[in-house]
Amino acid sequence: MGLTKKAAYAVGMIRKHGLRGLAIKVMETKYEPIDHEYTKNWQNYMVTKEEWKVQRNTLFEHMPLVSVVVPLYETPECFLRELIEGMLGQSYENWELCLADGSPTDKIERFLAENYKEDARIRYRRLLENGGISENTNEAVAMAMGEYIGLLDHDDVLAANALYEVVRMLNAHPDAQVIYSDEDKIDAESGIHSRPHFKTDYNPELLMHYNYICHFLVVKKTMLEKVGDFNPCYDGAQDYELVLRLTEQTDAIYHIRKILYHWRIHSGSTAGSSLSKDYAYDAGKRALEAYVQRRKIPAEIKEAQGHNSYEVIYEQEVPEPELINLAEIKEKDALNELVENSTREYLFIYDSRRTRLLGERERKELAQYACLNKVGLTGVRFKKHRKLVSAGIGVLPDGKKGYLFEKLPVCFKGYFNRAVLPQNVSAVPLEQCIIKKEAYLKAGGIALDKEPLERAIDFAGRLQKAGYQIMLDAKLTAVYKG
Repeated sequence: MGLTKKAAYAVGMIRKHGLRGLAIKVMETKYEPIDHEYTKNWQNYMVTKEEWKVQRNTLFEHMPLVSVVVPLYETPECFLRELIEGMLGQSYENWELCLADGSPTDKIERFLAENYKEDARIRYRRLLENGGISENTNEAVAMAMGEYIGLLDHDDVLAANALYEVVRMLNAHPDAQVIYSDEDKIDAESGIHSRPHFKTDYNPELLMHYNYICHFLVVKKTMLEKVGDFNPCYDGAQDYELVLRLTEQTDAIYHIRKILYHWRIHSGSTAGSSLSKDYAYDAGKRALEAYVQRRKIPAEIKEAQGHNSYEVIYEQEVPEPELINLAEIKEKDALNELVENSTREYLFIYDSRRTRLLGERERKELAQYACLNKVGLTGVRFKKHRKLVSAGIGVLPDGKKGYLFEKLPVCFKGYFNRAVLPQNVSAVPLEQCIIKKEAYLKAGGIALDKEPLERAIDFAGRLQKAGYQIMLDAKLTAVYKG
């Protein structure tokens, strides 16, 4: 990057984040080791030749045709070649590539005829006119004959095991309507892989703040037909708008915990251009506003500093919760009796031995999340001496558990803003939280004889089995004593 570009980039960053925000962002980049480690060792996250061979010979019970759809527009030949070679190198072979070309010239058509006319899986349609990203994508979807539709941008690349992992997930979860994977960025000039996005499993609240799902997105064709076409009114954030509509129809949304998509960074992409990002950000805000209106969610959508996420302000009447201090209760039976006798719908649980009680304004804000449908428990972040103690609790499938973002400086936003955004989590500390009374009773109460971490995980697990979500309001931070 030359001096002129660097100067323009710095000015843009200051406008977005402010001087203090930019300084914090620079410090946080140095503090976060994931990107540095990944850039050096990204090959370790890709499928090996031996694994690829095994995958190529794997026979699943269900081996559906997967249609990968790509809207084209004056796509550089080098990008298109890499995209197609990436498809030809897939370890799963039952696919088709549907290319809808809105270019004013016939360069792409001639390139394909000269290089790829022998493979019938590569299907091409020259459009009469360029309808924009959404309309061109709709044309590509209309070409698709597969049971599942995968979305691929014309300048990006799929990992060699992408479709194999999708079909593997479909066989493990036949109910799946939507599947998404982790992703990284690839520099158009250097080819360096960086900025991996290791995502959370389906997280409805986090999705209200930004499109963390993004790439690689695969949707069952019948579901796509049910929700309708891409909407050109939201060009720039058309994928986000579609995902929001999909969540209105299904919860059968599954996450593949592998990097299967390489998003190319160049001046014209939303991965690399600040102008493209602003255009996409504005479209995303409008999509989210339309979503909350359709769902009749009492909320206002606001821009967040840095344009990396959206702020959702819930605006509903909330009843006063019952204040319960765990320091005054010795046994579970006494706590259960207190809850059963309460006439309030909500319980504000805190422990004065360990934390300072949140103020009335903060408690009312927390209650906004507790009132949301399906939410049974809502907690906050905790800090001590300018460092986070917790921004929720994570429980992995392999049994590992612990406090999220422990010891992260309080002013840092965390990995992909996860330390500061409201979201669904596995569990939250119970030293300061709000619980629906009916959820508490259905879950069977809090095991006061357990240590705080185990107590929180145990209670959250029983709530989830009873059908409730666990929420973290990361905008609020309580203080641990000592």
